[in-house]
Amino acid sequence: MRADLSPEAEFSETAREIMRILDLSLPDRFDGWSVRYPTNVRPSAADAREGLLGSEHGVELYTLSAWCDRFLGRQFTADITTHDWLSYPEQLFLTVTAGAVFRDEIGELSALRDRLCYFPPVWLYKLAAQWGRVAEERAYIGRTGNAGDEIGSRVIAARMVGNIMRLAMLVERRYAPYPKWFGAAFARLPCAPELRETLEQILSAPDWPKREAGLFDACWFIAELQMARGVPCAIAPSVGSLHNRPFRFVDSLQIGNALRSAIADDELRELPEFGAADQFISSNFVLAVPKFSRAAVTALLDLKAELK
Repeated sequence: MRADLSPEAEFSETAREIMRILDLSLPDRFDGWSVRYPTNVRPSAADAREGLLGSEHGVELYTLSAWCDRFLGRQFTADITTHDWLSYPEQLFLTVTAGAVFRDEIGELSALRDRLCYFPPVWLYKLAAQWGRVAEERAYIGRTGNAGDEIGSRVIAARMVGNIMRLAMLVERRYAPYPKWFGAAFARLPCAPELRETLEQILSAPDWPKREAGLFDACWFIAELQMARGVPCAIAPSVGSLHNRPFRFVDSLQIGNALRSAIADDELRELPEFGAADQFISSNFVLAVPKFSRAAVTALLDLKAELK
């Protein structure tokens, strides 16, 4: 997180003096790491808009409001609505709340981080929706494998591993980052040492029965983890079946419905079950641009309302 956010009234003069000193003293490398690395996606020295000052070496100076406008697409001065929580992917909330803050004498940045530190009751809605994502394809590892579609079975298994990792992050109340850091963030979860081996077995299994068994064990583990963490209305896992077919899985629909029963907010209870933006959108291009993800959530909610 940026440590160079300053009051609006003093920004122009202070920022130019800070940048002048950096221009003169910033080394090319520090402790083996490149320090001066301009790119075409960062503001240049010629880019000096209100509350923002760029450079040729990559350092950027912002006021808090200008930073929010650029990276979040809006200010968070008013109450954060349910629609807001669902419209932003977790990676953008993590952009605000992760990283070190070295000085914040005014307290504005710390106050914003506190407001966005983790989800309010929408957390339970997202958790229930994530179990719904598991339920969508819970039997498909076996069904594709049984039909001789080995590649299809492996693809679905990998996708289910990602869904379970997101479940683990939700249970542990950790924001999920941008995809290239997703595995590293998962590895830091308290539950990761015990769960990781099972997930690796799913990915490396030589046949669909072993993949299915690994998925069963992983879902069972997460369901029990919910109870251990005190998630409201978490229930013990049970074995499910589908149309009397010979495929074995944890009844994830039952688990999701139980969690949904704990949601007290009427607005959340009436929402469709597809979850937040990053639960039904996989495009990094859309998720990285707040106005795109917000438009997608708005359009889907409006369509759902029309179909009632």
